[in-house]
Amino acid sequence: MVLVSDLSNYFFITYLCVYVIFHVPFDIYMLIRKGKASYPTPKFRSTLEGLSVVLSSFIFWFYMILSPIIVFSSGKNIFVLEDIPEEIKLPITIVGIVIMSIGLIVGCLGRIGRGVYLARNEAKLATNWGHALVRHPSYFLYITGFIGIPFVAISPYLFILLLGIPGYMITSRLEEGVLIETFGDEYKDYQEKVGRFVFKIRKKK
Repeated sequence: MVLVSDLSNYFFITYLCVYVIFHVPFDIYMLIRKGKASYPTPKFRSTLEGLSVVLSSFIFWFYMILSPIIVFSSGKNIFVLEDIPEEIKLPITIVGIVIMSIGLIVGCLGRIGRGVYLARNEAKLATNWGHALVRHPSYFLYITGFIGIPFVAISPYLFILLLGIPGYMITSRLEEGVLIETFGDEYKDYQEKVGRFVFKIRKKK
C-alpha cells in the first residue's frame, strides 16, 4: 500500500518535471529574444509587496524540491501531522492535488502562449492558450500552488504561503494598468471576456 506521504511526494516530483518541461525551454527562448519582443511588467510598489511574493515563491519551491528528497532518503516527512489517520489524509491530499494540477495545466498553457507571443517581432497581446482561460496564468499557477500545497503535504504550517497571494493580486493589477496603457481598448475587451484568476463562462450570442 502506498502511503499518503509517498503519494504527495510522487506528485511533487511529477509536478516539478512537468513544470520544467514546459517552462525551461520557453524561459531560455525568452532570454534569447529579450529586447526583440518584450511584455510590459511593472515593478513592485513596496519592499513588503515584493517580499510577500518572492519569499512565498521561494518557500513553495524549496519545499517542493526538498520534501521528496528527505522522504525518500530518510523515510521521514517534514512539517507533517503524522497522527492523522491515512483514510482522513487521502481525501485532503487529493483535494490539494486537484487544485495544484489545475494551476499547473493553466500555467503551462500560459507559458506556451507567452512563447508563441515572443515568436513575433511586434507588440501583440497574448490571449491564446492559458491566457484564454485566465488573464494571468503564471500567477494563477502560484496562487493555486500556495492554496493546494498545505493540503497535499498535510501541513498546516504551509498555510503561511497564503501571505503571498495578496502580493500576486496587487502585482497583477499593476501589470494590467500597464497593459491598458499599451493595448488600450483591446485589453479592456479582453478583460470583459477572460477573468483575472477565475474562469469565466462565455455567454453565447
